[in-house]
Amino acid sequence: MSGIAEVVATAEHPRPDDVAGSSGPHRTDAVDDAISALRAGEPVVLVDDTGRHPCGELVFAASLATTAAVSFAVRHTSGLLQVALSRQDADRLELPPISRDRSTPGAPEYGVAVDTAESTGTGISAADRARTIALLGDPTTAAEAFARPGHVLTYRAHDEGVLGRLDAGEAALDLVRLAGAGTGAARACLVSDADPTAVQRLPEARAWAHRHGLVAVTTSAVLAHRLVRGDRRAAAFQLTIRGTDFDVVRWRRGTAEITALVLGDDVGEPPIIHDECLHCLFDPDACRCRAELTATLRSIAERGRGLVLYRHRIALPDITSSLAERLVP
Repeated sequence: MSGIAEVVATAEHPRPDDVAGSSGPHRTDAVDDAISALRAGEPVVLVDDTGRHPCGELVFAASLATTAAVSFAVRHTSGLLQVALSRQDADRLELPPISRDRSTPGAPEYGVAVDTAESTGTGISAADRARTIALLGDPTTAAEAFARPGHVLTYRAHDEGVLGRLDAGEAALDLVRLAGAGTGAARACLVSDADPTAVQRLPEARAWAHRHGLVAVTTSAVLAHRLVRGDRRAAAFQLTIRGTDFDVVRWRRGTAEITALVLGDDVGEPPIIHDECLHCLFDPDACRCRAELTATLRSIAERGRGLVLYRHRIALPDITSSLAERLVP
């Protein structure tokens, strides 16, 4: 089995020793099971294992939100419920970003918080928030259905999902859309039972999901699922890097493009994410991420296994003036 096939096989059909609560470095339950659960109106546990926000989240289809589901979420999470929507849907509902972090490429983008305009209460009750969340997940809802500001935060997910930005918000929305359960994903961070001042990390989130009979899945598993299921493969070949032969597979969908460098039949760990950087091309001596990528590939070669995802930029970044002076006469 090739390296990339192993990643997908692990994502879709866990090995017998990968039981919930196991201590392996990278455990994913079946993505198909998560999709089925969401389609049935059940919540799932999603863990961002890519390093940016490594916390466990409770996720359910916004369109199927109920008072009971919201009550359960509030009881076991931080209580800050948000709904991930595509940017297109957020714009349609007139939910602009609160602010943009221009210093960090690909940073998560949060939209204004809302309540249902039909509420006669404060908007914070489980019943009120369930109605607000359900309306956000309904593609027929109009912008006038909401009062602003409110008690349900919105998240403006990349239109290409995890292929455009690898984050828990995009993974949650991808799962809901794959389930055909509306256009919004309700989500909230699970609070640690061991330390109520902290959020759950991967091992605790897996065990918590098992105790509550819920499917657990990771963002990298969602990415692997999407790369193989229904997304156009651009090319597959081998590339020798410093004496080591890597399997290289490239995918393209819409404006998003990803190159995967795979070594070994049993990758076993979450992927290393590297974003395309113009400095690497034009000013390599001053580029820190180039050195980090080189060190990562060397480490993978020494271990004999690993996976790097190289994400190509959708829009070119601003070029620093010093670099521009050297490039432009």
